[in-house]
Formats: sequence, structure tokens, C-alpha cells
Amino acid sequence: MLSPKLIASPQKLSELANAYGTPLYVYDSTLLRERCNKLKKAFDGLPVSWLYAIKANDNPHVLKIVREQGFGFDTVSFEEVLLSLKVGQQPGQIFYTENNMTDEEMLAAVQAGVILNIGSFSRLEQFAKLPQTEECSIRVNPQIGDGHHAKVDTGNRDSKFGIRLDLIPEAVKMASDHGVKITGIHIHIGSGIQRPQNLTQAMKVLLDIGRELPDLKRINFGGGFPIPYREDEIPFSIEEFAEAAKPILLEELERRNGDLVYHFEPGRWIVAPTGLLLTRVNTVKDQGRITFLGTDTGFNHLLRPALYESYHAVVNVTRAEEESTDEYSIAGNICETGDILGEDRKLPKTESGDILALCDAGAYGMTMASNYNRRSLPSEVLIDDDGSVRLIRERESAEAIVSRFLKDSFYSDNS
Repeated sequence: MLSPKLIASPQKLSELANAYGTPLYVYDSTLLRERCNKLKKAFDGLPVSWLYAIKANDNPHVLKIVREQGFGFDTVSFEEVLLSLKVGQQPGQIFYTENNMTDEEMLAAVQAGVILNIGSFSRLEQFAKLPQTEECSIRVNPQIGDGHHAKVDTGNRDSKFGIRLDLIPEAVKMASDHGVKITGIHIHIGSGIQRPQNLTQAMKVLLDIGRELPDLKRINFGGGFPIPYREDEIPFSIEEFAEAAKPILLEELERRNGDLVYHFEPGRWIVAPTGLLLTRVNTVKDQGRITFLGTDTGFNHLLRPALYESYHAVVNVTRAEEESTDEYSIAGNICETGDILGEDRKLPKTESGDILALCDAGAYGMTMASNYNRRSLPSEVLIDDDGSVRLIRERESAEAIVSRFLKDSFYSDNS
């Protein structure tokens, strides 16, 4: 759940809400570094390279911290590639998994010198025909899927992702005929994996495929490590997973005389527990069977509950020392019935003006946020190791948002 340092400091959270306003994302840099280091230690002694999935949280200040821990970046668009380069990541440390990319994006990726991971036969054919290309990685559909919701199960047979297993030999031959070597293979079975054994099984499938590829240099097993969003969930143990995975990796290393690099690409596991979203209660509305706490945020700032029916723990930081006696549903300020951030939550008796914390919101919060209803995005702050606070994104005023929108729409009073 939420960063222990932040949970132990409800007064600090209230002070931040008052100083920077709400809604406000708060990130803990100490915990961010700790989680990066925990991953690195899990496979100590093995050629495992970590790629942070920046779609989870791409604030440049967060990316800088992760890069300083020695992580490469997993990207899924050329815009993410460009962002990675601009925050100082080296091209060889950027893994770009394309998804229905355009020819222009393909050419830009080649020119940037990043590791291109291709997920369809037709795109691989287009890539192989380019005169300046020599090698790439391919994404495989292992027909083994998992995830916290059907919408994030990416490895099942009917998923839009990856090249079909039966097409792999043909894809490798086609690339070879054009002088292109397949030097990497990749899977990603889903986000927030529920059964870790599904990942180890998919790893075996990928290693079997790799034995048919003579030029293989790297094997990327994807990400999807889960975190416990509910208070009673058992945390995913990276140490136990590593113990189960190490024999699989060691066997292949011995077969190849150590000439191989493994990749994992976690995102959520690293950043989700390091962040929270602070929001202020504007209204308390008794609708008979349900009492709503109306807040100054909504699914435009934290989409996961509406999109995936996801659970985020809610803490009333204003009354953190009081007993939770009342039941509420947490409603956002977006004009949609589905704008509910939490249902049937036991909290202390809550009043207008109280500050709530939506926990474990460091992943897929701001990166999925929008200006829906023309509302502003939250501010973001980062708590450094020494306890100091940095503003790493400023909230736009209503006037600034509307002015920018009109400008971007090429609108004027004379239009």
C-alpha cells in the first residue's frame, strides 16, 4: 500500500494540500529508489537488465531518478522514445515496442538508434525492406495471458499484441531473406499479473522459441508485476518470483555459454506505491441509500476505477487519528455517472474541507489523465530524501486552459 513515510505523516499531507492546492499528486523519491534497488538485488549475479515501463509514470523528474538507478526505459510510442532521449537516456537503453506504428514512426525509431521491437508480421516485412536496417527484436504472442482485468490481458490467443507462434519461423526466414537478423524476442502477458506461474510458463515458451533463433542476443520477458491495492492482499514477492525464475534463466545461459541478456520491464511495481492523489471534499450528500463525498478530482485524474473497476484505498488524512465509523462512496466532479473513485468505504465521519488520499496512485494516474470537461490536470510534487518538497508540475488556471485550447484550435473572435 501507500509509502510508509507518507502514511506516518498525515499532517505533512494536509500541509502539502494547503500549500499546493488540490488535486495534488505526491511522490516519494526515497521509496522510488528503494524499489528500484530491490529489483536489482533480486537477480543479483545474473545478466538481467531492467527496463522501466515509462507509460506507468513519465514525469521527467521520476524518469531521472529511475535512470540514475541504472534502469533502461521500455517505451511504446515514438513520443515516449523522444521523451526518453530528452531526459538523457542513451538510445541503446531504450526498448521501443511498436503497436500499429506508422512508416514515419518506424523511420524515426531507426534514425534514433533505439532497440525496435516489432509486433506484427506486416510491420516486420516493412522494416526488413528498409536499406539501412540490420537487426531488430520481435514480440511474440505466447497464448498465455494474465492481468488484473480483461482489458490488460495482453498475452492471450486473441490479443492484438504479438506475432502468432506458428508465424515465427516464417517471420524469421522473411527477415533473413532481406538481410535482417532477429536478435531479440519479447513477450508481455499482461498488467498486474494474478498468477506468477503464468509468467514463468510464458518464459519457458519464449526460451523454446529462442532456441530456433541463431542470432539471439536478448530475451525480454515483459513486466506486469502486481502490487497489493487492497489492504488484505498478499504482496507479490519479487524474491520468490526470482527464485522460481532463476533455474529457467540459468539453464538457458549454460546452454548458450552465457552469451545472452535478459530483460524485465516493470512499471507499476516500481511507481504505484510511491505516489498518492490528494483531493478535497467539497460536498457531503446523503442520497438515502448512499452517502457521497463529492471531491475536486475525478476520473479525468485517476481513470483506473472507471476504466478497470480498480480499487484504491482511501484515507481521510484530516482525521487520520479518528475511528472509521461511517460508510461513503467517493464521487468525482466530472459530469458522468461512472465518475466514482471508491464505493462503500469506511472512513471517519467526514466533512466538507477534509483532505482524502487515494493511495497507490503513482502508476497510471497522471499518464492517463486528461482535460475532460475542460478541467485542469493536478499539480505534482516530489518529496526528496531529505524531506524537502519540489513542485514538479504546476496546475494550470481555468483561464490558461481555455486560452490554450482556443489557441490549439486555431480559434479567434473572427473565426
